[in-house]
Amino acid sequence: MTTVVGRKDAGTSMNIMSTLRPILLLVSCGWAAAASLDAQQAPTAPPPAPPPAEQAPGGPTGRGRGGRGGGTPLDYADNEGWVSLFNGQNLNGWDGDPRYWSVKDEAIVAEPSCEKPTGTIYLVWQGGEVGDFMLKFESKGTGNVNGGIQYRSYLTADNNVPLKYPGRGGGGTLGRAAGAAAAGDGRLGGTAAAPGGTPTPAAASPPAPGGAGAQAAPGPGGPGSGRGGGRGPQCANPGTPPTASERAKWDMAGPQIDFDANNTFTAMYYEQAGRGIAATPGQIVLAEPGRRTVLSTIADKATLDSWFKKEDFNQFLLVAKGHTLLSYMNGHLISVFIDNDPSYFRASGKIGLEVESTGGYYTKNIWLKRLN
Repeated sequence: MTTVVGRKDAGTSMNIMSTLRPILLLVSCGWAAAASLDAQQAPTAPPPAPPPAEQAPGGPTGRGRGGRGGGTPLDYADNEGWVSLFNGQNLNGWDGDPRYWSVKDEAIVAEPSCEKPTGTIYLVWQGGEVGDFMLKFESKGTGNVNGGIQYRSYLTADNNVPLKYPGRGGGGTLGRAAGAAAAGDGRLGGTAAAPGGTPTPAAASPPAPGGAGAQAAPGPGGPGSGRGGGRGPQCANPGTPPTASERAKWDMAGPQIDFDANNTFTAMYYEQAGRGIAATPGQIVLAEPGRRTVLSTIADKATLDSWFKKEDFNQFLLVAKGHTLLSYMNGHLISVFIDNDPSYFRASGKIGLEVESTGGYYTKNIWLKRLN
């Protein structure tokens, strides 16, 4: 694999520090789940005295270096210090079924359809495992396609993985996510919480078939197959998806930053073959053994939709640092998952793309920056 170090261009800005601050505060305050993030803020200290007149701006007590002005906004187009995972020309450094994955217009492409269904398939990056990191990429979708990027994940066929999931629902409370239920989707929710952050028990059960947009010709079940295989668009010549044995080489399990062409699930925390939907878009969720708790709400559905560019490329940023996983879209924090459940928490793993349902899924400009 060729390592490419990027350069700085003009681009959009994403202020990570302003959204990380409340998450770090949660750590220091012991995860006070019943209170909002704003309520957990420490009392405001009196403002410091202004610096002496002769002190230059940005000095030790100024608003520049080391001052109260916060960090420098992220220039999304600045790739200095990042490593490119995709060269925009071919799939060198990636491995997947070549019948379904290709490169078009400098993007990795998968286009499942009724005539050529894919089931749930993966394209695995061959650069090894990654622990703490930032990952930025651009994705768009058409039709009813669903996909995402796996991270800290493992190949299910690998019997030497130190931690494999004990099974969907085995380590937490499963329920139908409010957003998914409102949309009539069959994906199981990973958090069922009452107002105030108190978890509401929900019976664990196997994943339901996918809702509208799933493929007309369902394939055999497998890791993550709960989102495919329900009612879907009909066609005169429905095809047959790859068999379980054909998919097995690339099947993955683990965390995923989700992508959904209709923006029902985009940038949520989803766990293939594990806890399923664990933090829906707009939620900050704490996972502990046997329970998951909504600590705070970031935005409502209307706001989330206003940030999403339908059938156009959206810019994503994923930050994985220790037990805290943050997902951003177009400069906005979408979901936070704090994983304190040792049955499922994975400190490192593989990166890969996943796709299912029908439509086009396109991903480009994939850049990685390790934090450890």
